[in-house]
Amino acid sequence: MSGGRRRRDTSSQETTLLGVAALAAEARGSRPRRGKAAFDVRRRRALVTVTVLVGLLGAGVAGFATWLTGADDTAAVAAPAAVQRVEVVGPRYTPTAADRARTPDRITPSTPLVALTFDDGPTPERTPFVLDVLAAKGAKATFFFQGDQVEKHPEIARRALAEGHAIGLHSYEHVYFPDLDQTRARDQIVRAEESLTSALGVRPTMWRYPFGEASPAADAVLAERRLVGGVGWDWRSNLKGDFECPGADAVARFVVTESRDEAVILLHDGGDAITCPAPQWDYLPRAIDQVRAKGLEFGLIAPTGRPNGAEETAVVAP
Repeated sequence: MSGGRRRRDTSSQETTLLGVAALAAEARGSRPRRGKAAFDVRRRRALVTVTVLVGLLGAGVAGFATWLTGADDTAAVAAPAAVQRVEVVGPRYTPTAADRARTPDRITPSTPLVALTFDDGPTPERTPFVLDVLAAKGAKATFFFQGDQVEKHPEIARRALAEGHAIGLHSYEHVYFPDLDQTRARDQIVRAEESLTSALGVRPTMWRYPFGEASPAADAVLAERRLVGGVGWDWRSNLKGDFECPGADAVARFVVTESRDEAVILLHDGGDAITCPAPQWDYLPRAIDQVRAKGLEFGLIAPTGRPNGAEETAVVAP
């Protein structure tokens, strides 16, 4: 997002309800993303390893349980989603005295804004903590949810929407789109769109590619579905991201270093990041306070309505 754009305050429900985001630097040539190669390689290797291990473990546990109980697989019936209880298995955040005493800052058209974005959720391990912190700090963020995760945890996705955060699409299963033909790309895009629309009651219109990697086949489907794709992030330093588990101090430094007017910060509430030690998550309340100390506030990503080739998204006031 270059300097020629002027930000507009917005309180419309459309901006809050619909998924929103910012242009990918590599796709548009306007936003540097250093460290992206490490991001791709590390995340893809980790995803393959975790998928194999989880699959083997799940198969073993399921087989043992069936043998032990004599249960018939065909007789198992899941509880309706409407009555399933939210099981939070990760840390939670308790507001501090400073949080409770904080006076909300007034955002004006001249207030510099930064957008916090979270990928790969929702998860019971981390998304509730992120939402707790944002609520305590009076900050808004943009979440790019996966379709399969929303189907597992619709109540967490609905909480994010109800608390005024923006929701965008991040594929159905976090696949690498350059490896997919158009049929498989369409399946990932449409299933994600349908899952989020069903759970939230509104249709997200913004799309961020897993790994930030687009493909012509997927771009064609996004255009057909009238979804704004190519949503990226700012990454100008060589600092490690949260998915690399560098610890709370390092992640806070990454967020603060990358924060500038109209910047889009890449973070995660699912995927590799949930394997990082729980103390790392202390970065978030610290980073929010430190970014504000720089004179910045937190905005959402919204569509500009401009055609492809122009600035399709912008950071706007909540």
